[in-house]
Amino acid sequence: MTPVPSLARHPISVTEAQVYVTRTAARMRIQLFAEDLFLFHGLEPDARDILSPEQLRSGLQQHRQFLLDKVKLRDAKGEAFPGRVTDLQPFEIPDEGIAVDELMLHTAVYELEFPFSEPPEFLTVQQDISDENFIFPSEMKMVLHQAGTDLTYTESLKPGTAHTIRFDWNQPPLPDDATDADWRQWLEKQRQATLGITSYSSVYSFIYFEPAEVRHEVLIPLAALKTILPMQHTDPAFIEVEEQEAVRNLIREWLVDANPVTINDTAVKPEFTRIDFYGLDLKDFAQQAEQRRVSLANGRVGIIMTYRYADEAIRRAVVTWDTFHSSIRKVHSVIISGNDEMRKFEFSRFNEAADNQVEWAADLQDLPKEPEEVAAVVPGRPVLTIPVLSCVLLTISVVLLSKCGKNQRTAVTVSAILAVLTLPAAQWQVPHPWKPLPEISDADGIFRKLHQGAYGALAFGTEEQIYDALETAVDGSLLESLYLQLHESLRIREQGGAVARVRSVDYNDGRVISRESTPIEWPGFRYRSTWTVAGTVEHWGHIHERQNRFTALFDVRPEKGAWKITSMQVEDQENVSSRTSLRKF
Repeated sequence: MTPVPSLARHPISVTEAQVYVTRTAARMRIQLFAEDLFLFHGLEPDARDILSPEQLRSGLQQHRQFLLDKVKLRDAKGEAFPGRVTDLQPFEIPDEGIAVDELMLHTAVYELEFPFSEPPEFLTVQQDISDENFIFPSEMKMVLHQAGTDLTYTESLKPGTAHTIRFDWNQPPLPDDATDADWRQWLEKQRQATLGITSYSSVYSFIYFEPAEVRHEVLIPLAALKTILPMQHTDPAFIEVEEQEAVRNLIREWLVDANPVTINDTAVKPEFTRIDFYGLDLKDFAQQAEQRRVSLANGRVGIIMTYRYADEAIRRAVVTWDTFHSSIRKVHSVIISGNDEMRKFEFSRFNEAADNQVEWAADLQDLPKEPEEVAAVVPGRPVLTIPVLSCVLLTISVVLLSKCGKNQRTAVTVSAILAVLTLPAAQWQVPHPWKPLPEISDADGIFRKLHQGAYGALAFGTEEQIYDALETAVDGSLLESLYLQLHESLRIREQGGAVARVRSVDYNDGRVISRESTPIEWPGFRYRSTWTVAGTVEHWGHIHERQNRFTALFDVRPEKGAWKITSMQVEDQENVSSRTSLRKF
């Protein structure tokens, strides 16, 4: 049996690792105490509590594969680089062996090499130096240096933890005499290159306050999440695609009743708009990540929770985060309000409860405006007036004149006079057969007010509110189809089909179609318009901007005293521009 007092004296494994990273390989020099051989390889001391030279040499050889199994370097996808031990510098072993309580006086050095097929953008260093029952803790003090630069990283790694470092092989290091301006420019380039997410083990959060919705987007390392939720996965290092839906369900159950949010003084539960799994590839944040297995060492889960208020626009909102754990002590947040104001905020388990709340009040000018109906002021239609009674009397006069003699001329004269006097009475009005129908004055203005009202309706949060707003500009029979068409035209596919927020609508061309070429009944009119709509979708501090140009035919008719769009036929659409930018904090 191994003497218990010896174990109690040295309950932890301490190693030092120096890592030198070039474009083609990482070389790691690990220095450790001889006690590690005793802790992890079952070496048995004799009755005098001494380990024999044979046992120590065997332990040194066993530790080669042990280090390759327990110390991993992973790429951006979490895949481990194959490694090999290139050198071993053992400690001196006396002929009589080494006493257990003297093992900490002896150190050995192992040199490992991990070749690369191409210069890595990311390296994740992970250590699991422990026994199979995780009885003996360990600590690795790591110093990592990138070749050709003055950049050195230091980190203390516990078992199961990982540390990720990003490398820039294209940007030359700054000289020793670099100015403060040079450093600021260099740091800005680094920030842009990393899309603002600079730590790969921290929890980030972006909170968006808008009159239509409140959105809380949380980015959590999978390694931290595993300490909180009982995630099931076959591979100890990865979560496969088919295993991710179960993790999503665990996340929903975990957060659905946590971190209360109130809107207009009413508690609102979250809608889990998206739960995505990310690796280290920063392009994942520029578009919705494709499904793939993710590494527990450097993977992250992005949770988007959306809060809406059914009855009216959001005037006040309070967001709380009070869910903490040993692996989530703080949440680094950026608050972005509807008027594009930004500020940083930190939720912390060390804060008072009131200090873990973010409050927001909308500027009344930013609230969506209730659209107004466009009154249908229709000009009179050209008519031909027929004096029926006068025509009858005049006809009688003509007949009498032709059939009667001179004695009846007085009666004829009287009939003719009566025909003239009764002109204003008993008249018929019929559509004028020769005069053209009058044009609708300001048809351009009427159409644009209706069209802008339709887009403006999308600023309301819920479908019910949007439909109510659309009814002021769109005929009831067209409501659903136009709503779907507008939504579809604003979808950004690479953001999972998210609907862009309309920023502007500019009209490139517009004209009324001549009545000769359209069957629409007067006073309605057909209008062809070309317009450009600019919209944005924002996630994780990244603004995805799109400009799309459309050409469509619209029918506009008066309905119950107001102009309404009654038909829309899209003839052409094209993407004018698209770009992704990062908010500057």
